Amino acid sequence: MIGGIRRALLFASAGRYIIMATNLAATAIVARLLTPAEFGISVVGSSVFFVAEALRELGSATYIVQQAELTLEKTRTVFTITFIATIVIAALLAMAAVPLAHFYRTPNLARYIQVMTFSYAVGPFIYPVYALMSRELAFQKISIIDVSTAFLNAAVTVALILAGFSYMSLAWASVASSAAAATLTFYFWRDIRIFRPSLRHWRGVLAFGIYGSITGVIYRASESFAYLIFGRILSPRAVGLLQRAVLLSHFPERVVLAGIGAVALPMFSDHARQGYDLKRTYLDTIEYISVVQWPALLLLILLSEPIILIVLGPQWSEVIPLMQIMAAALLFDFATTLNYPILVAVGAVRHTALLAVAQVVVSLSVLTFVGRYGLHAIALGTLFVVPFNVAVSVVLVRVHVPFLWRELATAMRKSAVTTGMFAVGPLTMVIACGSRANLSIGATLAAIGLGAVGWIGGLWLTDHPLLHELRRAALRLSSYARA
Repeated sequence: MIGGIRRALLFASAGRYIIMATNLAATAIVARLLTPAEFGISVVGSSVFFVAEALRELGSATYIVQQAELTLEKTRTVFTITFIATIVIAALLAMAAVPLAHFYRTPNLARYIQVMTFSYAVGPFIYPVYALMSRELAFQKISIIDVSTAFLNAAVTVALILAGFSYMSLAWASVASSAAAATLTFYFWRDIRIFRPSLRHWRGVLAFGIYGSITGVIYRASESFAYLIFGRILSPRAVGLLQRAVLLSHFPERVVLAGIGAVALPMFSDHARQGYDLKRTYLDTIEYISVVQWPALLLLILLSEPIILIVLGPQWSEVIPLMQIMAAALLFDFATTLNYPILVAVGAVRHTALLAVAQVVVSLSVLTFVGRYGLHAIALGTLFVVPFNVAVSVVLVRVHVPFLWRELATAMRKSAVTTGMFAVGPLTMVIACGSRANLSIGATLAAIGLGAVGWIGGLWLTDHPLLHELRRAALRLSSYARA
């Protein structure tokens, strides 16, 4: 089983790295073709659908992954409930498009929402199959689907912007990529019996799904509702700047560590069914996460100016201080990727809803209050919000998977030393150049290279377990090359 987890993580991570490169290239191009104000309209419109995606979790594809004994009828029930929820929510969104546009004083927002509704409607034919493939750790197939749709989304977006579709390009690209995802899903999963309507197990699915849906809605509220609120009290331009700052500061978590996020729930669920030591799995995974996430966040902080200018261009320079502050806050965010999956795996899904309420009530209250004072105040607010959210979630995990605080500190000790050694090179280069603004592309690449050398040295000095995984991967690649 450990080998299966490693293969799943390898494919999930490889797929995410390719998607990362694709999205990064698309972001750099789009940032130069759309203004912050144009992009801000798409942020508000997309936030509506992030909330809608959470509401659709009433059907709970997560239920499929978590079930100890999964039957065909249970899968059919999930599809049926998801399909019904999608039809109802899509119809409501189509009718609410114009009122929402009036509310945000952005008439063109209505058309964006209407087009995105087509993309949303395809979901019931994708997500149950994704859940089945995740349960089987078939991340090779999932990665093929995700990479293909990412390529298509990027290509269609850029082509339509060049053709004059402005921010609507993002909506039409979403429709195209959703259709492609559905097509590939049917190609890889030929058993269409799961799409036969059934409500035989609706009580069990809804009992799980209601809590899962509440949790999903609330967690998306911490970001999507925030954008919707800021879209009302700030300008579309400010919302566009804020979204870019959030996107780049979350880059390590959402992209570099996305492979772990994809595998975490199936891994914890399988370990729970097999009776493995979940405490050891949790702490070991934090050790792997922190040694990658912390150096990546420090890199964003130290090299923020050249990164923004290279990736987004000079018209987005106001993002620089926002990203630095948010990246600093996210240094505390070492376990969020794991906390929800492990709580679901141990059967504490109801507690995740209470956790989400506590986190988001505090987060939205703080960010809404400081939002009246501008973007910098919002960024500073994350220095309180992020540590608070991590603290309460880790406390809840300790209730169900007991461990000592010193065990958690021990799990992160080697990563802290390695991160410190990583920071020496980039920091030296910044000091040598006088400031971050003076870093050329060559100096930036040199700083990253020096950081990589320090990181590898830190892995070796601390005998970090990730070093052994890298050696194992290198041996496998060399054996494949010789074969």
